[in-house]
Amino acid sequence: MRWRPNAPPGAVSAPSRPRSSIRAGQPFSPCRNRPSLKDIPLLKSTRIKHLFFGLTLTLVSVAITLLLLECGLRLFYPGIGSLKAVITQAPWGDSRSYRLFPGKQVLFTGLHERLKKPVIWQVNAQGLRSDKPLPPKSGKFRVVTFGDSETFGWSVSLEDTFQRRMEQIDSSVEVINLGTPGYNAENIADYVEKALPGLKADFIFYLFHKNDLEGALKFSPSFSSSQLYLLYKKSKERIMRGLFPQITGSRDSPERIKVFKGQADRMIEIARRENVPLLFGMLKWRFVKTLQPSAQTDCDPSAKPQPCIVSGQARFWSGAIDIETIRKKIARIDGHMPPPAHQELAELLCRVISGDRKSACVPPRWE
Repeated sequence: MRWRPNAPPGAVSAPSRPRSSIRAGQPFSPCRNRPSLKDIPLLKSTRIKHLFFGLTLTLVSVAITLLLLECGLRLFYPGIGSLKAVITQAPWGDSRSYRLFPGKQVLFTGLHERLKKPVIWQVNAQGLRSDKPLPPKSGKFRVVTFGDSETFGWSVSLEDTFQRRMEQIDSSVEVINLGTPGYNAENIADYVEKALPGLKADFIFYLFHKNDLEGALKFSPSFSSSQLYLLYKKSKERIMRGLFPQITGSRDSPERIKVFKGQADRMIEIARRENVPLLFGMLKWRFVKTLQPSAQTDCDPSAKPQPCIVSGQARFWSGAIDIETIRKKIARIDGHMPPPAHQELAELLCRVISGDRKSACVPPRWE
C-alpha cells in the first residue's frame, strides 16, 4: 500500500504492478528480460543487411583488384597479349583446344624479359608460322616439324628459325613449321594425326621439351580477351606443382612419363602408317629412355651425326638425337633458344638427314 497525495482521507491506493515483467512466483533472471529477435524483428533485418553489404563490398574489392591486375599486365607485361593475339579457338571437332590464328601478324617484345630487338610472329592462311602460303608438294624434300614454342621460334624472327636456316643451307629442302606455343605431347600427337596425311611429308621432326609433359594450355572463348586469365592458365601447372607436389607430382613422375610414352607411341605408329621417318629432338636427353628403355643415352650426334635408332624398317624409322647440349651452351633469350642455337640445330638436322654431307639437307639418294 502507498499513500497518494490529494487523496480523500481514508483512501488507500491499489497495489502497484511490479516494474519487472517477472510473473508472481517466478525467480528473477536477467536473461529472461533480455530482448530476442522475435521481440525485435528489425534487429534481424539489420543483421542480414550488414551481411549482404559486407559480401557485396568483398566482391567489389575483388573485382577492382582483378581489373587493376589486368590493366597492369597490359601495361607492363605485354607479352601475354601477344600470345593471346596469335592463338584462337580450334574449330569444332578438333581435339586441340586452340590453334594459331590464320593470317595473323603480331609484334612480340618478350614475355619473361624484354627483347633487345622485337620480332614479328607471322601466321599464314593455313595457320602455320610463315610469311607465305603452303605450296603444293613439289620435287623438294619436305620436312615437317612439330613441337611447342621452341619449334615455333618464340624469341627469334622468322628468318632465324631453324626451319628457314635449313632452307638456306640447302635449297632442295622444304621445311614446314607446325610449332604451336603451349602445346603438350597430347596436343602434338593430335596435330600429327590430323595434319600429316595431307602434308605428304618425307621426314618428321618433333622437338621435345620438358613442358610437353605438363597439361595443355586451355583456351576459353568466355575469357579469351583477358591477359590475366591466360597468364593464370599458363602458370597454373607450375604453381600447383610448387604448392602441392605430393598431389600434382613432378614432370618425372611415373604417371606423366606413362602419358608421354603413350603419345610418343601414337606418333611412331602414325609415322609407320604413313611410311615416313620420325626423329625426336630431345631438349631433355634423359627422357630418351621413355621412348625405348634400351636406347643409347650416350649417343652424341655432334661427334657422329647419326640418331639413336629406336626402331626402323624399310623407309620408315624412328630415332632420337640430343638437342640439350646445343640449348645449354648458348644463353637463352626469354627462356628460349636464340638465333645461334637455331643455326646449330639446323646444321645438325641437315647432317643427320644427309648422312654428314656438307651443304646438304636431303638423303644421299634423294631424287
